[in-house]
Amino acid sequence: MKALFFDIDGTLIDPNIGIMHVPESVKTELQRLKNLGHKLFIATGRPKAMLNEDLLSLPMDGYILYNGGVIEVEDKVIYENKMDYELAKATCDMLEKLGSDYMLETAHHIYINPAFHELYDFFKELGMEKMFSLDFDRDEVLHRTIKVEANVKHQDYDLLEHHLEHDFGYMIKNDEHGSDHCFEFYSPTISKALAIERVLNYYQIPKKQSYGFGDGDNDIEMFNYVKHSIAMGNASAEVMAAADITTDTIENDGLAKILKVLIPS
Repeated sequence: MKALFFDIDGTLIDPNIGIMHVPESVKTELQRLKNLGHKLFIATGRPKAMLNEDLLSLPMDGYILYNGGVIEVEDKVIYENKMDYELAKATCDMLEKLGSDYMLETAHHIYINPAFHELYDFFKELGMEKMFSLDFDRDEVLHRTIKVEANVKHQDYDLLEHHLEHDFGYMIKNDEHGSDHCFEFYSPTISKALAIERVLNYYQIPKKQSYGFGDGDNDIEMFNYVKHSIAMGNASAEVMAAADITTDTIENDGLAKILKVLIPS
């Protein structure tokens, strides 16, 4: 039995076509591997609420979400790395003081005040507003929060970075999901590699039977952990250098091609 871990953007889907659509060739290969008895997982920085029906319909055995902040196996959450409540609250209080829009992301839901027009309207224009819960108790949700995602004014970057990195010790990352003001805040102990280790232990699959497929910088730690690492053809030179193998791009059927080669029937 092998365990295969797949990034989403640029790996399972082509991010350049505007919709989250998995090629039919990839769907066929994933089902073939599933029928052979292998375990398949999505490993992404996204929350599950941001996966569309095309992704959720894939024959996956589980999901590594938030780059390892949540692990879901066979419809059961087996691990959550929540933000510390007091620090999450202080972070949100400061964002509000700065006038920054933000949303709270938990294992299964995303919460946003619809008065945060810049962030809410961005997703609404993409037709993704249904993923949000709008009526909620902020304090209650903060006890379950994995990640805070915010739009921050450029003039406030220095203040925010000092506050979070030096005073709180949280990871801070420019996300650039469409706005160059978007940042993510989450526990610094979140790791795709540690999440993969937990999944392998859960199924008692040896590390030598693990495969990681990706194209982004956040996949490098996954590549450094799994036994077999495969970079997509659209990956950067740094990501390719971290991988054992580089395949073609997703638009050129790279994922389906390499799956046939690596794990034949």
